[in-house]
Amino acid sequence: MIEKHGRRPCRRDKSGSLSVAARRSSPRSERISLVSRSFFVSLCILFSLVYAVRVALGREYRVDSQADFDTLRTHVFAPGDVILFRRGVRVTGMFAPQGCGKPDAPIRVEAYGAGARPRIDAQGKHPAAVLLRNVDHWEISGLEVTNTDGSGRDQGTLFGILVQMEDEDRLFRHIVVDDCYVHDVNSLVGEKKRGGIHVRMNCRDARLDDLRITNNRVERVGGVGIATASSCGGVVFDGRDVVSRNLWTNVHIADNYVCRTGRNGIIVRCAKDAVCEYNTVAHSSRAEKGHSIFCFDSDGTRIQYNEAYGNIGDDGQDRGGFDADYNCINTLIQYNYSHDNMWFCGIMKKHNRNVTIRYNLSVNDRQGIYCYGFESKSQAEQIHIYNNTHVVGRGLNVAVFLEDRTPLRSRFENNIFYFADRGTWGSRGAGKETVFRNNLYVNIAPHPSETHPITADPGWIAPRHPGTDIDMHTRRALQAFGLRPNSPCIDAGITIPDAPECDLLGNPVPFRRPDLGAIEWLPVRHR
Repeated sequence: MIEKHGRRPCRRDKSGSLSVAARRSSPRSERISLVSRSFFVSLCILFSLVYAVRVALGREYRVDSQADFDTLRTHVFAPGDVILFRRGVRVTGMFAPQGCGKPDAPIRVEAYGAGARPRIDAQGKHPAAVLLRNVDHWEISGLEVTNTDGSGRDQGTLFGILVQMEDEDRLFRHIVVDDCYVHDVNSLVGEKKRGGIHVRMNCRDARLDDLRITNNRVERVGGVGIATASSCGGVVFDGRDVVSRNLWTNVHIADNYVCRTGRNGIIVRCAKDAVCEYNTVAHSSRAEKGHSIFCFDSDGTRIQYNEAYGNIGDDGQDRGGFDADYNCINTLIQYNYSHDNMWFCGIMKKHNRNVTIRYNLSVNDRQGIYCYGFESKSQAEQIHIYNNTHVVGRGLNVAVFLEDRTPLRSRFENNIFYFADRGTWGSRGAGKETVFRNNLYVNIAPHPSETHPITADPGWIAPRHPGTDIDMHTRRALQAFGLRPNSPCIDAGITIPDAPECDLLGNPVPFRRPDLGAIEWLPVRHR
């Protein structure tokens, strides 16, 4: 029976309690069943969770116009915030955001939409197009930045992207600059304290952990293309002891293309176990001398899988593809391709300990192969150079050691020195405490200290210039300097106790009787 107002009669279940259908309620609440209430509570919980997640992820900001940019250029952002620049937008001024992210919620700057990269043009009026000051957990990607007035004159200390840490003594964390196009910063001028992408620290007691500068293109910049620097970090030699202080950790500089810089291409300073790899540095040091890639004030830097070329200029000036600079220990330069520079590699004779240069290919470096810097100094020690392939083509007058430079405390083993014409050792090539053992020589007399010279054609597969801007991930272009089955280099090497597991191309290196040069011979296996 239906009562008045359409209410159901009160019923009891077998336990004597009121059933769901039978419970009476007030006129206001009776229209909501328990199921509806449960659904409502669930929705509230869901919305609370969504809100909590959104708070954790931060807010989204969009830059679609100059007005948007002007509003956000110095905004204080919160952990998890995302700043999206619309592709195709062009803005002027300096983007100098503030605020810090968190380990699980970095602040990100990205591009969205279709079309050209969003462009920030500082017009030579600001220190940088992008400036991050005293921040943590920031990730910048997808931008195009430029900073010049177009006059061609020196416009001062300008940068494309600058990360500046100053006056705060603490541990800074997680800075990422990825997939940005930095170009036309200042004019083509020298000096090291300006340039494309720089991360700089001016503190009394601070350091940085987790720095990644990857997949960027940097070209036509005054100063240095990519660089790190710290006023409070470094390596100090105290007699036989070495003391390091505030070295940055987890520094990774990789897959960048750096072209036509006023000074050096890439400089790694004040770091512990930094890795600089898969970069191409072309035509660096156009306004002032400087090696293309080098480390300074660092411990355990690995410079590997890079191509450096076109660093040419005045004779005798620093213009090599690579450099093991001073105030460093445990520097490793391996698996690189140097060509058409003034020389392959510099080695500084100020305080410099345990330098290893191995499994590199040098082709047509024009004035020399190795340059020992600071001729009047003699603190460098434990320099081991092995299994490198050096190729000098016709028409080049090249000395292995630059004229008037003395090699110091170095061991050369299992290397190939190939000259299409005649090669020389340089006026001071005999060296000091320098020994050669088991190297191959073509069109150059064995080094005076050589204990087991090999004088024969190396038997390469198809020796030719590998070209420029090659894929350093596959390194297929370098296979021309692999060995034929009848090569005298096969199994002719002496055992190097701390040799790597693979060669320049990734082929395995046997512990005993390795081949000579940078590339191991692999027999063809038929299934």
